[in-house]
Amino acid sequence: MGIRKKILAKRDSLAPCAIKELSRGIQENLYRLDAYNSSRLPLLFYSFRSEAHTHPIIEKRLRQAEKTALPRTIVAGKSLEGYLVQSTKQLRPGAFSIMEPDPSLCKKIDPSKLDIVIVPGSVFDRRGGRFGYGGGFYDRFLLKEAPQAVRIALAFSFQVLDNDIPVAAHDQFMDFIVTEKEIILCNRTL
Repeated sequence: MGIRKKILAKRDSLAPCAIKELSRGIQENLYRLDAYNSSRLPLLFYSFRSEAHTHPIIEKRLRQAEKTALPRTIVAGKSLEGYLVQSTKQLRPGAFSIMEPDPSLCKKIDPSKLDIVIVPGSVFDRRGGRFGYGGGFYDRFLLKEAPQAVRIALAFSFQVLDNDIPVAAHDQFMDFIVTEKEIILCNRTL
């Protein structure tokens, strides 16, 4: 079994209450990160399945009337588009059944205006290497559309390996990895 499948199987085996509790720790650590707190326009992702819960982060930003962008997945183009969201009522199930902005209700944003991209993934290493889910959507988006954005990955601590993972040339590195136990400053030059 490959490392991605092994880690995802472990994540998928977590009880919902464990995911909620671990996610709370990740959220608390994210709120301690200066890069996040000073963000004017972050792109967050809406968590699904066994991912660290991001909907409390999104809902908190919306309650505080802070700018919040979420991605819409364009499967045919293997790309992401960012949209400004003002309410979770503007979301609908999109590609892969992930909640995403309804383009008829939300304003599309210029990705060059994003100062942070919160990134999902399956496996990470301490230098910022990342395995996503195999589609390359975030790698392409970070490389071509939002290279200026600080990259912050959210992950459970067991998803972060001490050994370097074998990333490909096109794989994008993270600046920070936030787990329930720590905030990891990665080696990518900011």
